Parts: sequence; structure tokens; C-alpha cells
Amino acid sequence: MISQPILRSRSKESSPMNEGSYLLPIVYHKLQEEVLYGSSARFKVIAKGRRWGLTTAFAHYVIDKLVGDSVSPILWVDTIYSNIERYFERYFLPVLRHLPADAWKWREVKKELNVLGRICDFRSADNPENIEGFGYALIILNEAGIILRNSYLWHNSIRPMVLDHQAPILIGGTPKGRGIFYEIFQKAKVTKGWQAFQFSSYENPYLSKKEIDELTASMPEKVKQQEIYAQFLEESRLVFRDFENCIKGKEEEPQAGKTYFGGLDLGKHEDWTVLTIMDSSHVVFQKRIQKLSWNFIKEWIKEHSTRYYTPKTLVDATGLGDPIFDDLFKAGLNVFPYIFTPESKARLIERLMLDIEVGEISFPRIEALIAELCMFEYTEVPSGRGGRYSGASGFHDDCVISLALANWARQTYSSGVYVAGYDAV
Repeated sequence: MISQPILRSRSKESSPMNEGSYLLPIVYHKLQEEVLYGSSARFKVIAKGRRWGLTTAFAHYVIDKLVGDSVSPILWVDTIYSNIERYFERYFLPVLRHLPADAWKWREVKKELNVLGRICDFRSADNPENIEGFGYALIILNEAGIILRNSYLWHNSIRPMVLDHQAPILIGGTPKGRGIFYEIFQKAKVTKGWQAFQFSSYENPYLSKKEIDELTASMPEKVKQQEIYAQFLEESRLVFRDFENCIKGKEEEPQAGKTYFGGLDLGKHEDWTVLTIMDSSHVVFQKRIQKLSWNFIKEWIKEHSTRYYTPKTLVDATGLGDPIFDDLFKAGLNVFPYIFTPESKARLIERLMLDIEVGEISFPRIEALIAELCMFEYTEVPSGRGGRYSGASGFHDDCVISLALANWARQTYSSGVYVAGYDAV
């Protein structure tokens, strides 16, 4: 059951408004209300799935406290300042517009919200030292799974502040591995004055089950457990962990009449150029070369591609790869460009994750590929807008990218459009 909007009354003497009471469109669903008002714990730690509505609830709670309970000052800590600006416009402004214009002021440069003379400071976790030395009546840590990866923020900025000023604190977000957020969550389960909450995306009554099912349809299971069911997964930064069952068979010589698909990652600087060729499910060829002239590399690609009947091949055509792609196309190879952006790379890798997880593809024990799969990881980017897939620091990821491109080509072009060694059908 969804709670009713909260009516906040103010006396004319203590408010610049012309009316003694007003209605704010602040609505919490049942579980949000349970966390914010049903618990008396000073420390509340909330692990939640995507789109559970925590940021909305936090924003409404801040306004509620500023207006209705005269709580001030409040501290809101988030990922980066651009996120704070977006959150203010999306979650705060629609409510604040129901107040008289002279009742509130948003100081964009200072990132300070003043409502009826009461203050909420917004700070970025990128600069935790800017938080130190201040006292607050309420502290909110949003996107805790991301911002608490910065141990300095918790140990040097927030904890001393909490000890000195006895402020209640709300700590919430989607888990991102087992770091400080996980440690705090576990502490909240067993410590007096603390309380831990854990909710899946399915527990937001404003979302339909069908909508969430569509969101998760192509998610690998471990991504779903973390992002939807709010589970703290061990080593969740590592992307490929359960691929041993996919290691089988061996590389194969080309067979006339068989359909092949290719993926080509072009090496830059110290990286490798890697060509992967698959049949309908198995990697039959993967080789890499490094530190050779582009003329030699192009001839090497042409030689092996021609051996496998010039398969439809996706090529990393980003930046430096664009002119190389043009040369390969002019040479008569059956190549198609794949432009990398953070979003397109995520789609490519998550497709590979899923196909490996369900055993749809297999590959021989190619040592360079196995090593890269073991050290391929997902890391949050400083902007707070999602994350980045890449090899761990100091490790290559060219074999993985080449495999992912070949797998995407297999998915895209396996509908009978082209059969190797024969005319198009």
C-alpha cells in the first residue's frame, strides 16, 4: 500500500508564506516509509536493486526534514557534481515548486539548498577533504556502493564527523562488490543503533514485474544478482569467472561450406592485434601479433581471413582503426565496422558474458585468451555514470575484445545471409 502525501503545516510567524499550511507532493512507497520513518536506528544502511526509488526517497526526505522538522544543516554526499545537478532538477525541483518562490533558494555554484533558512549542503565524493571539519544534523550518503570505494571518504571524513556530532546517517545504494559498503552493511545487522535493509528492484510497487523482467532478460546471472537483487558478490569486479566449461576442443582448419564469423581488434601502441574466427559456436582460430608495420599486419589479416573463406568480420573501427578498416574493405575482405563507446562496449561484453555463462560458445585452451578472461574486470568510472569494462591494470584485453566481436558477428550474421564458400543466399 502506498502512503498518502505528507501535509506539512507552518505557522505564519515562522514562515515567509502567506498561508498557514500547504501540501507537498511527497509520496513514499511502503518500504521507503518503513526505512525512513518506521526505524528508530541512528545508522540506516540500505542495499537496494536498480530503480528501487532510493534517490527519490532521499530527496523527499531532505525536503520533509527541512520544511516539516526544522532539521538543519543536512549533508548530502554523492558521486560527482554533475549528478547532483541532475538529481536536484529531477527529484527536488518538482517538489520545491509547490512552495512560494521566496521560501527556497538553490545556490548552484555552492551546491547549497536553502529552504526557510535551513540548509542542505551537497558534496561530491571526489573531494572528501572538502567535507571535513563541519557538523551536520543529518547525513545522507547516496550511491554508497560507488562512493564508499573511496576509503578516505569514510574513514577520514564521515566517521569522525559522525562521532563528533551524533548525527543520524542514511547510507544507501546498489552493491558494487564487497568493500566498505559491505562491511558497514554487515555491521548494521549486528550493532545496536544500526539497522540494515535489503530490497530487490521487484519490491518497488511503482515498477511492473514485466518492466524489470525486460531489463534483466539479457543480463548475466551475477549481474542480475548484484544490480537487481542487491547482493554483495565476492570479486564482482571480475567479469568472467565461470568459463572452465567453455574450454573444449581445439582450433580447426577451414572447411569448405562451413559458415564462419570473425572479430578483429586492432592493436595500438603496445597492444596486440588479434583475429578471432568462429563457426556457429566454437572458436576455430585465434592468433595475435604485435609491434609490426601496418602493411604487414594488413597482409597477415588478409591471409588468414581468406583461408577461412572471407567470413563476415566485425572490426574495431574506432579512431586509428578507421583507416585500417577502409584498407581492409578495399582489399575485398568482408569487414564491418564496430565503433566503441562506453555503451556499445558494455553491450558487446555483456553479450559475451551471457553466452559464456549459458555455455552457448566454446573455445580451445588458448593461454593468452584464458589469462585475459581471468583478469578482465568492471570498474566504476569517476563520473558515476555506470562503469567500464577492460583488462585489469597492467593486463591486456585484446583477445577478449576480439572474441567478443566475433561472438557479436556470429549473433548478427548467422541468419543465413552469408555462407562461407558459397554465394549469398
